[in-house]
Amino acid sequence: MKKIFTSIFRPAVLLSLGLALTFGCQQINPLEGVELTVNNNVYKSPILIEFVDANPNSKTLPKDLTVTISGPGKDLVFTDLGGKDFKVAGNLLSVVLGQNANPTESAPVEFTVSVKGPNYVSTNYSVVVTDLESSTYRVALTNLNALPDGVGAVSKTTLLAIGETITVPATSSKPEVAKIAIAPGTQVKDENGLVINTTNVSSTIVQYGTGTEEAANSLPNEGEGNVIKYKDGTTDFGTFLSAGFLDIEMTAGGKNVKSFSTPLDVTLSLNPNYEDPETEAPMKVGDQIPVWSYDKAKDEWTEEGVATIAKDANGNLIANFKVSHLSVWTVAKNYKGKTCGSKTIKIKVESNVSYASSKFSAQVTYSKSGKAKFSKTFSSFKVSKGATYTIKVKRVPSGYTGRIVVKPVSSSPNTTSKGGSQTFKACNNTVVYVEVKVNEAPQTTDTESDAVKVNLDFTAACISKNISVKPTVWLKLVDDTNAEQLVSVVEGKAIIGMKKGVKYTLTATYNGIDFAGEVTINGDSATIISSTGLNGSFPIDVKTGEVNATIIYPLNNCQ
Repeated sequence: MKKIFTSIFRPAVLLSLGLALTFGCQQINPLEGVELTVNNNVYKSPILIEFVDANPNSKTLPKDLTVTISGPGKDLVFTDLGGKDFKVAGNLLSVVLGQNANPTESAPVEFTVSVKGPNYVSTNYSVVVTDLESSTYRVALTNLNALPDGVGAVSKTTLLAIGETITVPATSSKPEVAKIAIAPGTQVKDENGLVINTTNVSSTIVQYGTGTEEAANSLPNEGEGNVIKYKDGTTDFGTFLSAGFLDIEMTAGGKNVKSFSTPLDVTLSLNPNYEDPETEAPMKVGDQIPVWSYDKAKDEWTEEGVATIAKDANGNLIANFKVSHLSVWTVAKNYKGKTCGSKTIKIKVESNVSYASSKFSAQVTYSKSGKAKFSKTFSSFKVSKGATYTIKVKRVPSGYTGRIVVKPVSSSPNTTSKGGSQTFKACNNTVVYVEVKVNEAPQTTDTESDAVKVNLDFTAACISKNISVKPTVWLKLVDDTNAEQLVSVVEGKAIIGMKKGVKYTLTATYNGIDFAGEVTINGDSATIISSTGLNGSFPIDVKTGEVNATIIYPLNNCQ
């Protein structure tokens, strides 16, 4: 099954062969001397996690990221190599479930991915696996150097003897304001509760509003609480619909600050359009809303108290609360038993697009009483006739109506389309049928008709063992306009679409390392120009006009 987003190469079968990779192999015929070909997929549910910039206008991708895996299903999650040393290749992480995993709707495998990287706000993302099919997830990270709409950030150094009120001001996309007051003489403490001997503290405070999709969906786990600890001592899980939240980090004396001798006073203004998610009425003075903190390391939410809504001198609604320790802090209603959790939506496309060579996006919106409550956009995927695409949506509210709209993005050349749309019941795992027609621009030559069908045959060749493997892998194609195409290769086979005369970069990733090659189909054939280990040929069948492509991944030093 094809998936939505950019993906990754996963020869998990190679673990049982005990392979050691040699990079940069340029052998002309890696299969020469290979006597045995096997299909041996020993792992289950291949999963791609793509880390992207939450700002859709950013020209960069997250890199130098580190991840850890936690949660109830962590022991069933492995790397492509079958280990536990999880590595991100660029912005991509590929994992698999072990042989003992048998995920179902009633007994899913759940785990949490914690990610951090330079100039990005660390966050957590929960994955719920309910079947053996391959799946993809896109995790948006806040770039401190290119904040998305609805997000504000301030970095300050404060003299502790004097104290300071740090303000995150309103912006054109974020009407909310945050104020964090550090009282004069406050002492800061490390994670062990010991006072840090310092005269000043450096703060980075990121405020997320509720008026944009990018900000609202940035709450850890997109608002799903896997572990929620209530003030009465009970523990449960649930879903948060936040009225705004803060991510506060401080350092002092070369150490991370965890707590304070005097709690910080926080004032968080509310978006004027924010409604009480339970009553659907505008928030007003005197309303109460719970205050929560989130421990990223433990993936736990804790109820800290209740904020009573008031007005500031400018007439804005505000919530006041105290912060005794550092974490993510939010004022939010928590829905226990009032949502239907994560849901899988399969988009079945009826289209005149043959081989998925134009770029589309999908937006899922949930509405109640005719009002759109929240939405999420899934960008940069392909559509083709008869193809099925899978997206997974979190914090789906009960009693809502879902609507999905598929349309070409502005960077998709030479296509005009109003896209297609369809409504569905929010709490169902559903198949949504969407018709998308693409009208090609006659004045250009770069159109859908230039796309050719490519029958892909993928082989991983272990030369020293005289064995080749027909693996289940992920493969990414990027053309010279930076449009991406995902290929899901099952036991060495896949059908993809490529355009003649267009240079494609093919990228495969194994155990956190990228392998790539370039190919352009001209005339009646093409060959991969390999720089990091991919080889192959793309001859065109003169009778059918189709390309019967062979891609070979050579492995020299098999043990």
